[in-house]
Amino acid sequence: MSKTIALLGQPNSGKSTVFNGLTGAHQHVGNWPGKTVERMEGSFHYQDTEYHIIDLPGSYSLSAGSNEEQITADFIRSGKADLIAILVDSSQLDRSLYMYVDYIGTDTPVILILNLMDVAEKKGIQIDTQELSRRMGIPVVGFVASETKRYGELEKQLVDAAVNGKTADSAGLMKYYAQDPKIKFEEIAGRQKEDRLFTKEKLAIRELEKTDQGLMLSGKHKYEYIDELLKGTVKRSDKDIKLNGFDQKALGKHSGKWIAVGIIVAALALAMVVAAPVMGLGFGLTGVISGPLEQLMTSMNVWKPLAELVYVVLPNVLAFTISMAGFVLGVTFTFAIIEDVGYMARISVVFNSAMEKLGLQGKSVCSLLMSMGCNMAGVAGSRVIDRSGQRFLTMILVWSIPCGSTLSLAPMLAMVFYGPMGSLAIMLVMLFTTIGSLFLASRIFRGKLISEGDKGGIIMELPPYHKPKWGHIIRTTLMKAKDIFSRAFKVITLVSIVFYLLSYAWFGTDSILSKAGQLIEPVTSQFGMTWQMFMAYISSMVTKESLLGVINALYSNTDMVNAAFNAKSLGMTEGMMALLPQVINKAQALGFIMAIVFNVPCTMTVAATFRENHSKKWIALSVIYYLVFSLALAFIFYHIGLLIWH
Repeated sequence: MSKTIALLGQPNSGKSTVFNGLTGAHQHVGNWPGKTVERMEGSFHYQDTEYHIIDLPGSYSLSAGSNEEQITADFIRSGKADLIAILVDSSQLDRSLYMYVDYIGTDTPVILILNLMDVAEKKGIQIDTQELSRRMGIPVVGFVASETKRYGELEKQLVDAAVNGKTADSAGLMKYYAQDPKIKFEEIAGRQKEDRLFTKEKLAIRELEKTDQGLMLSGKHKYEYIDELLKGTVKRSDKDIKLNGFDQKALGKHSGKWIAVGIIVAALALAMVVAAPVMGLGFGLTGVISGPLEQLMTSMNVWKPLAELVYVVLPNVLAFTISMAGFVLGVTFTFAIIEDVGYMARISVVFNSAMEKLGLQGKSVCSLLMSMGCNMAGVAGSRVIDRSGQRFLTMILVWSIPCGSTLSLAPMLAMVFYGPMGSLAIMLVMLFTTIGSLFLASRIFRGKLISEGDKGGIIMELPPYHKPKWGHIIRTTLMKAKDIFSRAFKVITLVSIVFYLLSYAWFGTDSILSKAGQLIEPVTSQFGMTWQMFMAYISSMVTKESLLGVINALYSNTDMVNAAFNAKSLGMTEGMMALLPQVINKAQALGFIMAIVFNVPCTMTVAATFRENHSKKWIALSVIYYLVFSLALAFIFYHIGLLIWH
């Protein structure tokens, strides 16, 4: 026997903590069918019954204005839940009860969990849960999610509510609508068709809220009802709540940004420390596996193309994927700590106005800053963003940020052609181009990804600081890393095999890529690229580190396959430094540098983006956009270079 309990609540209400506390290790992650929003499911057993817990996306209402709200509303309407557990912040009931009031009129049993009761007490707030329960007609329980000893009692209360299910009393709310002469509520309700889960009054409210005026009137009445519920049930002291010394600086107009950047950089450094052993294991396996596999393939006289696929490509695929999982593990771990202690909301406040110019919320700055180390880390860091549209727009903009490898390659190439001062000038041009790229990509994509009512980020009240719950953090981190490894391995394997087949010398000394490059060189020359440079540009989408190795291989007629899949090919030899100015002029180099800096990021980043978003359409559009954008930059800067060095 089993029952389903759905957790419903606003962002920062502690819903994820409660979910982890109830389900422990019995949970898994996926995506909602047909959606890019993450789906968390878990379970707990009570006596002979298994209770499935569905963690619904954090939403401020059920008005279906965003993907999260649509998913939540659709799930409630599906009737799959035996109980809806609505989690609210006890320290700000006048705001957070809006979710509960928006739920009234739904015939699925409900329980209200007043989380953060300890915070409410510190603020001098006293709540009469019994009286509140009587007025609502449903169970109301006080709770502190950070106290593990409370979960046993919470399980009993959830079980009791699921068995003896009570639906929310709608009479108190509906009277406000019925008494409003502007609405003609009874007439609207009378023309509603019977619904298995929604009362006619609930359906009437949904119809009313389809117009702007109706939505405003409905919101007014909901808050009037909230005031009625809280009158006499909530007592507040006159205690003056002041910001602590740290928050006074952390939320300062200027100091707040510097503190946030410092903490984010420190978090990224810690993420690298956590990720380094896993990444080292990945690339260490390449050396351990490749040699024996090569000997085995040689002794068995295996066909060379198949043999190289086995001992060159696949070990590197494994290394890339393990490295990717290591990054995710490190980033998820460190930023879970930041969010768990309550600082992530401060970052949102500090950077919200700046990020709103890009159609994002303050949290997005974390991903953008992390991307200067690794784009994949920036993609993984986007998980802290509440809204799916803003989350995916952040991922797309992350692709605009030159990663650590690119920031090593570009100055290195610039130094060869333009010297120290020229290299500095190129870096400044890259900086301004990056800013332009962010705004351009935002302008192109935000209208399709973010609705009018979902722009920017809204922080209603800062959550209190908490001690991190290490068990939950570690368990979630490992689960995410395992999930992304299994999914990314398939994508990276497919892309790598395709690239291998195209780059293998099937025609003597020429590969399909080489043949294609020579064929389209009249076109690529308009961008200032020889066919060798264009193939290196294409290979940079596999790994940025492979680019110089591929250039060296193509201009010296050596093995492109090994060059492309050699993770250690970043360094420039003296011979290569002497070779490049002989085969590439300054104008070509300028266009080429801009092309590789703003090209589609590496395979691991694309795979990570797909893992987080699961939208083939938007991934394809993003790839096309950055290909077009980088080639357009190559064309512009190459021709500027021709004017300078004619």
